[in-house]
Amino acid sequence: MVNARLRSFRRNELIEATIAAISQGGLQDATLATIGRHAGLSPGLVNHYFDGKEALLEATMRRLMRNLGEDIARRLPAAPTPLARLHAVIDGCFSRRHFLPDSMVAWLTFWLEVRRDPRFARLQQVLNRRFESNIMFALRQLVAEPLAEDIFLGLTALIDGFWWAYAIDAKRIQPARARRLCRDYLASRLPPGGEKPKVERKTKGVAAKRTARKKT
Repeated sequence: MVNARLRSFRRNELIEATIAAISQGGLQDATLATIGRHAGLSPGLVNHYFDGKEALLEATMRRLMRNLGEDIARRLPAAPTPLARLHAVIDGCFSRRHFLPDSMVAWLTFWLEVRRDPRFARLQQVLNRRFESNIMFALRQLVAEPLAEDIFLGLTALIDGFWWAYAIDAKRIQPARARRLCRDYLASRLPPGGEKPKVERKTKGVAAKRTARKKT
């Protein structure tokens, strides 16, 4: 049990050290020696806890993804409405820890590697599928399928765009403003009150027309 806790502690230390190393020198300079130095461990001990640099980098990206999922889940109420679920996604994406300098650089670095590294591409596909599933699950309860897809694309484009805008110039857009603008976008595309229009109205209209025909 002690060894398992120590192993988990060391692995977490090395992941944090990897994020710091990437932030300071980029992915190419994040060698086992550099990562070990950040963690206060020798390169040999790094290999003891991870099966090489590539496995450590993959674990680091998984950590960033898990942090994002936890931030979204933490903002979900006990019985979330579709709109509350969408707001939790937005607020989780713009939570503070993702905009800390080291985390931001690590995210952007991994994104740039997606087109060149199959492992990162695979992890990004997993993240994209989870993201789409979560958002579309809520949107389908509010609007018809074609509109839901349009809103999904618009919302994700805004979220990604604000991330890149912040990375380029943090003074131009702050997370709080990005959250508000994403919520405003949803409000402009969704039914008032965040509820799907009832179908009964059409049914009543049809019933009225049938009654009128019988009278004539």
